[in-house]
Amino acid sequence: MTPETAKDVTGLSREELIRLVGILAGKALVHYGLWFSQAVRHQDLDSGLSVESEVIRGWGPVALKRLAPHLGIEMEGDVPRVLISKTNEELVALLQDISKIWLISDSLWLQALESRFDPGRAKLVNDFCWSTFARMEAFKMREFLDLPPRGGLKALEKALQYRIYSCVIDSEVSWESENALIWKVLACRVQSERRDKGMEPYPCKSAGIVEYSRFAQGIDPAIRTECISCPLDPAPEGLVCAWRFTIR
Repeated sequence: MTPETAKDVTGLSREELIRLVGILAGKALVHYGLWFSQAVRHQDLDSGLSVESEVIRGWGPVALKRLAPHLGIEMEGDVPRVLISKTNEELVALLQDISKIWLISDSLWLQALESRFDPGRAKLVNDFCWSTFARMEAFKMREFLDLPPRGGLKALEKALQYRIYSCVIDSEVSWESENALIWKVLACRVQSERRDKGMEPYPCKSAGIVEYSRFAQGIDPAIRTECISCPLDPAPEGLVCAWRFTIR
Protein backbone atom coordinates (compact mmCIF):
# COMPACT_ATOMS: atom_id res chain seq x y z
CA MET A 1 0.00 0.00 0.00
CA THR A 2 1.47 3.36 -1.02
CA PRO A 3 1.66 6.24 1.49
CA GLU A 4 -0.97 8.14 -0.53
CA THR A 5 -3.41 5.22 -0.38
CA ALA A 6 -2.73 4.70 3.33
CA LYS A 7 -3.46 8.36 3.97
CA ASP A 8 -6.76 8.12 2.10
CA VAL A 9 -7.85 5.05 4.07
CA THR A 10 -6.90 6.46 7.46
CA GLY A 11 -8.85 9.59 6.63
CA LEU A 12 -12.12 7.68 6.30
CA SER A 13 -14.80 7.87 8.96
CA ARG A 14 -15.54 4.88 11.19
CA GLU A 15 -18.73 4.12 9.26
CA GLU A 16 -16.88 4.29 5.93
CA LEU A 17 -14.14 2.01 7.21
CA ILE A 18 -16.73 -0.56 8.34
CA ARG A 19 -18.38 -0.43 4.92
CA LEU A 20 -15.00 -0.84 3.25
CA VAL A 21 -14.27 -3.92 5.37
CA GLY A 22 -17.41 -5.51 3.95
CA ILE A 23 -16.53 -4.50 0.40
CA LEU A 24 -12.99 -5.87 0.64
CA ALA A 25 -14.19 -9.13 2.20
CA GLY A 26 -16.70 -9.52 -0.64
CA LYS A 27 -14.04 -8.81 -3.25
CA ALA A 28 -11.74 -11.42 -1.72
CA LEU A 29 -14.52 -14.03 -1.96
CA VAL A 30 -15.34 -13.10 -5.56
CA HIS A 31 -11.65 -13.24 -6.49
CA TYR A 32 -11.42 -16.73 -4.97
CA GLY A 33 -14.40 -17.77 -7.07
CA LEU A 34 -12.86 -16.29 -10.21
CA TRP A 35 -9.69 -18.34 -9.72
CA PHE A 36 -11.80 -21.47 -9.36
CA SER A 37 -13.93 -20.72 -12.42
CA GLN A 38 -10.86 -20.09 -14.57
CA ALA A 39 -9.13 -23.23 -13.30
CA VAL A 40 -12.21 -25.17 -14.40
CA ARG A 41 -12.39 -23.35 -17.73
CA HIS A 42 -8.77 -24.00 -18.66
CA GLN A 43 -8.64 -27.57 -17.36
CA ASP A 44 -11.86 -29.40 -16.51
CA LEU A 45 -14.25 -29.49 -13.57
CA ASP A 46 -12.69 -32.42 -11.74
CA SER A 47 -9.18 -30.93 -12.10
CA GLY A 48 -10.43 -27.54 -10.93
CA LEU A 49 -12.08 -29.12 -7.89
CA SER A 50 -8.87 -30.96 -7.04
CA VAL A 51 -6.88 -27.71 -7.25
CA GLU A 52 -9.45 -25.83 -5.14
CA SER A 53 -9.32 -28.55 -2.50
CA GLU A 54 -5.54 -28.09 -2.28
CA VAL A 55 -5.83 -24.29 -2.13
CA ILE A 56 -8.47 -24.22 0.62
CA ARG A 57 -6.39 -26.50 2.83
CA GLY A 58 -3.59 -23.95 2.68
CA TRP A 59 -5.58 -20.71 2.57
CA GLY A 60 -8.36 -21.52 5.06
CA PRO A 61 -6.22 -21.82 8.22
CA VAL A 62 -4.13 -18.77 7.26
CA ALA A 63 -7.24 -16.65 6.65
CA LEU A 64 -8.74 -17.70 9.99
CA LYS A 65 -5.58 -16.92 11.93
CA ARG A 66 -5.24 -13.51 10.27
CA LEU A 67 -8.84 -12.46 10.82
CA ALA A 68 -9.45 -14.05 14.22
CA PRO A 69 -7.70 -11.36 16.34
CA HIS A 70 -9.64 -8.58 14.57
CA LEU A 71 -12.96 -10.28 15.27
CA GLY A 72 -12.22 -11.29 18.86
CA ILE A 73 -12.04 -14.96 17.92
CA GLU A 74 -9.71 -17.15 19.94
CA MET A 75 -8.14 -20.00 18.03
CA GLU A 76 -7.27 -23.51 19.16
CA GLY A 77 -4.91 -24.73 16.50
CA ASP A 78 -6.62 -24.09 13.17
CA VAL A 79 -10.16 -24.06 14.64
CA PRO A 80 -11.98 -21.15 16.32
CA ARG A 81 -12.36 -22.02 20.00
CA VAL A 82 -15.99 -20.89 19.93
CA LEU A 83 -16.77 -23.81 17.60
CA ILE A 84 -15.03 -26.32 19.86
CA SER A 85 -17.05 -25.07 22.83
CA LYS A 86 -20.42 -25.49 21.10
CA THR A 87 -22.72 -28.43 21.69
CA ASN A 88 -23.78 -30.72 18.84
CA GLU A 89 -27.18 -29.03 18.80
CA GLU A 90 -25.58 -25.59 18.47
CA LEU A 91 -23.35 -26.79 15.64
CA VAL A 92 -26.38 -28.21 13.81
CA ALA A 93 -28.11 -24.82 14.20
CA LEU A 94 -25.01 -23.13 12.76
CA LEU A 95 -25.02 -25.50 9.78
CA GLN A 96 -28.67 -24.65 9.17
CA ASP A 97 -27.98 -20.91 9.27
CA ILE A 98 -25.05 -21.26 6.86
CA SER A 99 -27.33 -23.22 4.53
CA LYS A 100 -30.04 -20.55 4.77
CA ILE A 101 -27.54 -17.79 3.98
CA TRP A 102 -26.39 -19.76 0.94
CA LEU A 103 -29.98 -20.30 -0.20
CA ILE A 104 -30.83 -16.60 0.17
CA SER A 105 -27.86 -15.79 -2.05
CA ASP A 106 -29.06 -18.31 -4.65
CA SER A 107 -32.59 -16.88 -4.61
CA LEU A 108 -31.44 -13.26 -4.86
CA TRP A 109 -29.16 -14.06 -7.81
CA LEU A 110 -32.01 -15.74 -9.66
CA GLN A 111 -34.50 -12.96 -8.93
CA ALA A 112 -31.99 -10.28 -9.97
CA LEU A 113 -31.30 -12.05 -13.27
CA GLU A 114 -35.01 -12.61 -13.89
CA SER A 115 -35.62 -8.87 -13.49
CA ARG A 116 -32.83 -7.91 -15.94
CA PHE A 117 -32.66 -10.76 -18.48
CA ASP A 118 -35.29 -12.59 -20.42
CA PRO A 119 -36.51 -15.69 -18.51
CA GLY A 120 -34.71 -18.08 -20.85
CA ARG A 121 -31.30 -16.52 -20.27
CA ALA A 122 -31.80 -16.35 -16.50
CA LYS A 123 -32.78 -20.01 -16.54
CA LEU A 124 -29.67 -20.96 -18.51
CA VAL A 125 -27.47 -19.26 -15.90
CA ASN A 126 -29.37 -20.94 -13.07
CA ASP A 127 -29.08 -24.40 -14.65
CA PHE A 128 -25.36 -23.98 -15.34
CA CYS A 129 -24.65 -22.84 -11.78
CA TRP A 130 -26.57 -25.76 -10.27
CA SER A 131 -24.84 -28.23 -12.57
CA THR A 132 -21.37 -27.04 -11.53
CA PHE A 133 -22.30 -26.64 -7.86
CA ALA A 134 -23.75 -30.15 -7.68
CA ARG A 135 -20.57 -31.70 -9.07
CA MET A 136 -18.53 -29.67 -6.57
CA GLU A 137 -20.76 -30.87 -3.74
CA ALA A 138 -20.28 -34.49 -4.80
CA PHE A 139 -16.50 -34.01 -4.80
CA LYS A 140 -16.58 -32.43 -1.32
CA MET A 141 -18.89 -35.13 0.05
CA ARG A 142 -16.68 -37.91 -1.27
CA GLU A 143 -13.76 -36.33 0.60
CA PHE A 144 -15.72 -35.62 3.79
CA LEU A 145 -17.38 -39.04 4.02
CA ASP A 146 -14.35 -40.89 2.62
CA LEU A 147 -16.52 -42.55 -0.02
CA PRO A 148 -15.02 -44.86 -2.63
CA PRO A 149 -14.91 -43.54 -6.23
CA ARG A 150 -17.63 -46.01 -7.25
CA GLY A 151 -19.66 -46.46 -4.08
CA GLY A 152 -22.94 -47.08 -5.86
CA LEU A 153 -26.37 -46.22 -4.52
CA LYS A 154 -25.40 -46.83 -0.88
CA ALA A 155 -22.80 -44.07 -1.15
CA LEU A 156 -25.32 -41.80 -2.88
CA GLU A 157 -27.90 -42.40 -0.14
CA LYS A 158 -25.38 -41.23 2.44
CA ALA A 159 -24.10 -38.26 0.43
CA LEU A 160 -27.58 -36.90 -0.37
CA GLN A 161 -28.28 -36.40 3.32
CA TYR A 162 -25.19 -34.18 3.78
CA ARG A 163 -25.82 -31.77 0.92
CA ILE A 164 -26.09 -28.11 1.92
CA TYR A 165 -29.67 -28.03 0.62
CA SER A 166 -30.62 -30.95 2.86
CA CYS A 167 -30.11 -28.74 5.93
CA VAL A 168 -32.99 -26.44 4.95
CA ILE A 169 -35.58 -28.69 3.29
CA ASP A 170 -37.85 -31.50 4.41
CA SER A 171 -36.89 -34.64 2.53
CA GLU A 172 -36.92 -38.40 2.73
CA VAL A 173 -35.00 -41.23 1.11
CA SER A 174 -36.26 -44.75 0.49
CA TRP A 175 -35.45 -47.86 -1.51
CA GLU A 176 -37.80 -48.85 -4.30
CA SER A 177 -35.69 -51.97 -4.91
CA GLU A 178 -32.09 -52.97 -4.32
CA ASN A 179 -31.18 -51.17 -7.54
CA ALA A 180 -33.42 -48.10 -7.23
CA LEU A 181 -33.14 -45.28 -4.69
CA ILE A 182 -35.90 -42.67 -4.30
CA TRP A 183 -35.27 -39.15 -3.01
CA LYS A 184 -38.26 -36.92 -2.22
CA VAL A 185 -38.36 -33.23 -1.34
CA LEU A 186 -41.44 -32.64 0.79
CA ALA A 187 -41.04 -28.88 1.37
CA CYS A 188 -38.92 -26.42 -0.61
CA ARG A 189 -37.97 -23.03 0.83
CA VAL A 190 -37.42 -21.49 -2.62
CA GLN A 191 -40.89 -22.35 -3.91
CA SER A 192 -42.47 -21.45 -0.56
CA GLU A 193 -40.82 -18.02 -0.51
CA ARG A 194 -41.88 -17.33 -4.10
CA ARG A 195 -45.44 -18.25 -3.19
CA ASP A 196 -45.34 -16.01 -0.10
CA LYS A 197 -44.14 -13.10 -2.28
CA GLY A 198 -46.94 -13.65 -4.78
CA MET A 199 -44.52 -14.91 -7.44
CA GLU A 200 -45.19 -17.74 -9.86
CA PRO A 201 -43.64 -21.14 -9.03
CA TYR A 202 -40.20 -21.52 -10.54
CA PRO A 203 -39.98 -24.18 -13.30
CA CYS A 204 -36.96 -25.92 -11.79
CA LYS A 205 -37.22 -29.26 -13.59
CA SER A 206 -34.38 -28.59 -16.04
CA ALA A 207 -32.14 -27.35 -13.23
CA GLY A 208 -33.09 -30.35 -11.09
CA ILE A 209 -32.24 -32.79 -13.86
CA VAL A 210 -28.73 -31.41 -14.36
CA GLU A 211 -28.24 -30.89 -10.61
CA TYR A 212 -29.21 -34.36 -9.42
CA SER A 213 -27.62 -36.08 -12.41
CA ARG A 214 -24.32 -34.29 -11.89
CA PHE A 215 -24.35 -34.94 -8.16
CA ALA A 216 -25.17 -38.63 -8.54
CA GLN A 217 -22.56 -39.19 -11.24
CA GLY A 218 -20.04 -37.32 -9.10
CA ILE A 219 -20.59 -40.03 -6.49
CA ASP A 220 -20.59 -42.88 -9.00
CA PRO A 221 -20.49 -42.40 -12.81
CA ALA A 222 -22.65 -45.51 -13.27
CA ILE A 223 -25.67 -43.97 -11.51
CA ARG A 224 -28.54 -42.83 -13.70
CA THR A 225 -31.07 -40.19 -12.62
CA GLU A 226 -34.76 -40.03 -13.49
CA CYS A 227 -37.16 -37.23 -12.58
CA ILE A 228 -40.39 -38.62 -11.16
CA SER A 229 -41.92 -35.20 -10.56
CA CYS A 230 -40.63 -31.62 -10.35
CA PRO A 231 -42.26 -28.18 -10.70
CA LEU A 232 -44.13 -27.34 -12.80
CA ASP A 233 -45.31 -30.97 -12.91
CA PRO A 234 -48.53 -31.66 -11.01
CA ALA A 235 -47.74 -33.34 -7.71
CA PRO A 236 -49.74 -34.68 -4.76
CA GLU A 237 -50.08 -32.55 -1.64
CA GLY A 238 -46.94 -32.66 0.48
CA LEU A 239 -44.55 -33.44 -2.39
CA VAL A 240 -42.43 -30.87 -4.22
CA CYS A 241 -40.21 -33.13 -6.30
CA ALA A 242 -39.09 -36.74 -6.44
CA TRP A 243 -36.11 -38.46 -8.08
CA ARG A 244 -35.22 -42.06 -8.87
CA PHE A 245 -31.59 -43.20 -9.00
CA THR A 246 -30.65 -46.50 -10.57
CA ILE A 247 -27.34 -48.14 -11.36
CA ARG A 248 -26.24 -50.38 -14.16
